[in-house]
Order: sequence, then C-alpha cells, then structure tokens
Amino acid sequence: MAESSTTRRHDRGLAGVLLAVVLLVGSALVLDAREVRAAGEPAARAEIDLKQRLQDIDVRRLDGALVVVDEHGVATSGAQWLDDLVVAQETQRGAGFLYVLFNITRPVGFLWVAVGFLGQAAFTFRMLLQWWASERAGRSVVPIAFWYGSLAGGVLLLAYFAWRKDLVGIIGQSTGVFVYARNIALVRRGALPGA
Repeated sequence: MAESSTTRRHDRGLAGVLLAVVLLVGSALVLDAREVRAAGEPAARAEIDLKQRLQDIDVRRLDGALVVVDEHGVATSGAQWLDDLVVAQETQRGAGFLYVLFNITRPVGFLWVAVGFLGQAAFTFRMLLQWWASERAGRSVVPIAFWYGSLAGGVLLLAYFAWRKDLVGIIGQSTGVFVYARNIALVRRGALPGA
C-alpha cells in the first residue's frame, strides 16, 4: 500500500521534531558536563566556610531547640540561619532573581528550564489543536498531530525531569511517552481513526 503525501509529511515533521529534541537535549548534556568539569577547581572558592561562620555566632538551646543569636541579639532557628546563609552565599556568587526563581545554580540551568518550558508548550499546543479540530468537525476528534505534540512534549519533559532528578515526573512522562508513540503507530497502521 502506497503512503499518502500527508503521511510522508507527518513522518518528516516527526523526524524533524525528534531531531530537534535530540539536539537540544544533547547540547544541554554536553554543556552541563563541560560546566561540571570547568567548575572543578572554582567550586572550592564557592563553598561556604561554615567553620569560620560558626566561630562568629552564638548558638543556644531555647525551649529544646537550637537557635542562633546574631550580634544584635536576634535569635533565629538553626535551620533558618543555615538557609539564610546559603541564600546570602548564592547572592554573593552573583545568583540573581532568575536563578532563585528557576531554582538553578549554574547558567546551563537556563537551557534545561527552556527544555521544560518547551515541553509544556508542546502539551498546551496539542490540546489547543485538538480543541480546534473538534470545533471544526463539530464532534470530538483526536488528530494525529495531537499524538505527535504529546510525544514531543513528553520527551522534552522526560529529559527535564531527569535533569531535575524528579522521580514523579520521570515515571509520569516515561509511561506517557510509550502511550503516545503507540497511538501514533496505531493511527499510522489504520487501527485508530486519525484526522
């Protein structure tokens, strides 16, 4: 059976999307690895000198909890003091608002956050596409482009969650990616209706 031009176009589109995903994720991994290697020696400078900081504080037990009393006599819980110390250290290292907002510590983190946003955008676009196709048909339909968008978004989000070491996201996206790929195969075989 000869392939239709629409099927060939979908195949080229899918190949293009998958190639872009592989290149984007591969680039992020390479940049991440380079930054880790490059950060090898400066990392010692970026570490918090906790021993020095502990010499300059007054630690007391208050109502069974450890508190840190600063030079002005203000008491803070030990956990809050340590958290404030880490934030101050990050600020000194030049971590700005965006680093805190995206919960990243290195510039390559921006690339990974972009991968996550791109994956989320693919998921949003696929839903808008399905809605538009249903409105056009006057009934609920699921075009094959919905599954391609799902697959692209799933792969991008799987890579993002793997970088974040987020087990919940990894499990959710890995099962989804399998389902999306299987539905594309079924539509292409003619086992499922596709628009």
